[in-house]
Amino acid sequence: MASETTTTSLTNIINSEVIEQAIADYLIDANVIAPLVTFRSIAGRGSKAWTFTRWTKDSGADITEATAMSNTAMAMGENTITVAQVGIVREITDFASETTIMGPAALYSRVLEDGAALAREMLEDDLAALFLNLTGTTIGSTGVDLSVANFVEAIARMRTAKARGKFVCVLDDQQAYDLTAAVAASTGSVWANSAVDQQVLNSRADGYIGSLLGVDIWYSNLTDTTNTAADVVGGIWLDPATNDDQCAFAMVQLWPPRMRERLDPYIPSTEMSVTMAYGVGGKFLAAGSPIVTDA
Repeated sequence: MASETTTTSLTNIINSEVIEQAIADYLIDANVIAPLVTFRSIAGRGSKAWTFTRWTKDSGADITEATAMSNTAMAMGENTITVAQVGIVREITDFASETTIMGPAALYSRVLEDGAALAREMLEDDLAALFLNLTGTTIGSTGVDLSVANFVEAIARMRTAKARGKFVCVLDDQQAYDLTAAVAASTGSVWANSAVDQQVLNSRADGYIGSLLGVDIWYSNLTDTTNTAADVVGGIWLDPATNDDQCAFAMVQLWPPRMRERLDPYIPSTEMSVTMAYGVGGKFLAAGSPIVTDA
C-alpha cells in the first residue's frame, strides 16, 4: 500500500533523540593521599614558600675523669616547599549556554566543579610521585607481587625507623589486588576472624580497602612506576592525625580551587578559569618506606 505515514513524514513532531536529563559523571580517582599528609595554608603570609625545620640528632660521649669534653654545636635541617599554580580554562559561547538543556547557571556550576576535581587530581598525582623519595628501607622485590610478608616487614621497618604513631599506607591498585589476594589465600590461624583480622577482604569505596594488622590501607591509580615500568610504587608513613611532626609528606596551599570569569563581547562568550595554588614535598622522609613490587 502506498502513502504510509512514517517517521520521515512525521519528522516535525518526532524528536531526533531524547537526552537523559541526569548527566553521568566520568570516572576519576578518589582523593586519598592529600588527607594523609601534613597541611599548611600559606594564604596571607606574603610568600610562596614554606620551610619546615627540624633538629639534627647528636649523641653523647663517654667522659674520662679530669678530661675536658669537646664542644658539640647544635644543628638544624630544613625542607622547603614552594607553591605553584595548576588550572584549566574553558570558553563557552553565550549561544551555547543559553540553548543547553542544563541552562547557563547549571553549566557554569559544572565548569567550577569539574575544574576543582581536575585540580585535586593533579594534587593527588604530585603527592603519589613522592613515594619513591621516602628514605626508609624499601619494601618488596622488583618483579615480585606484594605479599603479606612484605606488609609485615613494612610495619617492622617503621618501628625500626623509630616512627611513633599510627601508620597509614597507600598502595598502587595492582598492589592492593595482590595484597588482598594474598590475604584471601592465607590459611594461617592469625586470620581466623575474617571480620576483624582480614578487613581488606571487605568491599570498600572511595579508595579505602580496609585495615590489615591495624594499618589502614588506601589505593590509587595515580602512583608511579619504576625499574623501567616493571614495578609500581606505594608507600607507608605516619598518619599526621597522630604525629604531624613526623609525617613524611606535606602540602602547602596558597588557595583552593577557585574560578575567575571574563566576558568576551566580540565572540560573545564567557571565559572561565579554575585554578589552584599548592606545593608538595617531603617533610620527614626518613619516617616512611617506599613499597616497590611487580606492576
